[in-house]
Amino acid sequence: MRTILYSFIAIFIFGIMQPAFTNKAPKQNFILIQTTDPGVTAQKLEQSAKIITCRLTDFSSEKFDVKIVPGKNSIQVTSANIIDLKMVENLISHKGEMAFYETYTRSSLKELLHEHSPLFSLLPEKGSHTGDARIGCVPAESVNKIEECLKTIGTVINCQFAWDNSFEDKEICLYALKTSNENGAVITGSDIESVSCNQDKTSNVQEINVTLKKNAVELWADVTKRNLNHAIAIVLDGKVLAAPVVRSEITGGKCIITGNYTETEAKFIAALGNNGELPLNFKVLK
Repeated sequence: MRTILYSFIAIFIFGIMQPAFTNKAPKQNFILIQTTDPGVTAQKLEQSAKIITCRLTDFSSEKFDVKIVPGKNSIQVTSANIIDLKMVENLISHKGEMAFYETYTRSSLKELLHEHSPLFSLLPEKGSHTGDARIGCVPAESVNKIEECLKTIGTVINCQFAWDNSFEDKEICLYALKTSNENGAVITGSDIESVSCNQDKTSNVQEINVTLKKNAVELWADVTKRNLNHAIAIVLDGKVLAAPVVRSEITGGKCIITGNYTETEAKFIAALGNNGELPLNFKVLK
């Protein structure tokens, strides 16, 4: 009886320990995106896959497998461990268009739209200092109401409205961008040499560093000189990342963006801005 009991105990213990020694293959997570553009070419899909690969490399140390799905106009991204699925979906499907715009203040927009526009009664004033480019801010659930108001205003000459890039759905601010020149933006993605991010050692604030190409350095100096004490909006895919007020002429062709960004958010912005625009538009397939 004792022998049988010992055998049972040994079997029971082995049954507990066996899973610990079993090698299980890691779960594979994948995201599938499909282009919404007509006339897709193999070359554009290949170019898109390369840009997406570079974005993921800049964003995370995780290993990602990026491959084109033949005949489907799609790209599949696979990883053993995608921690932030939504952030990665946005990273691989966003166009990646970065540009700098001159801005209107609330008071200068009133002159453009006329003082009694209903927009100003719906948007509580947020700017607390001269040059603040925020026209007003509202809770996220009120954005649709403001959008309806903007539709009634219609097209405004030399003006384009844009919301800020709120990673958290709390309060969202509206900006009015100047579009008086040919491109609208004073600096476009073709003027940008590189985008990177780091944490300031003194303040522990996340910084996004933008370096312009040599042919845009003089242009940037001129833009900052004529916008002293006015804000310039830095826009990514139609959303305002930041709108710092220019305090001095910038002659070195560099710009530092600071804000209440987490490390993940800063890496996301840098990965998009540093690798150029996708040649195609994509949507995430659920």
